[in-house]
Amino acid sequence: MNSSLDSLFTPGLVAAQQPNWPGGPEGAPIKAAVAELKSFPPLVFAGECDDLKKRIALAADGKAFWLQGGDCAETFAAATADSIRNRIKTILQMAA
Repeated sequence: MNSSLDSLFTPGLVAAQQPNWPGGPEGAPIKAAVAELKSFPPLVFAGECDDLKKRIALAADGKAFWLQGGDCAETFAAATADSIRNRIKTILQMAA
């Protein structure tokens, strides 16, 4: 990857499918985007991540059931209120 993006990710993990970044991987657009992202509050908190890891570990040990749903790469345009509502409805039906 590159130094601007490396600080956002876990050391040792490689982002293998990088796009052609505007201005290159060390360009001003990337640095500006990273700076802007760092200025926002987190989407999730460390405790939530820790809890998720514990729950996944329980499922891996056969002590819990793990149900994951949703697109792996949906576009922002496809993330409408209706599509999100329908996805949640489907997941809740599967979990019942």
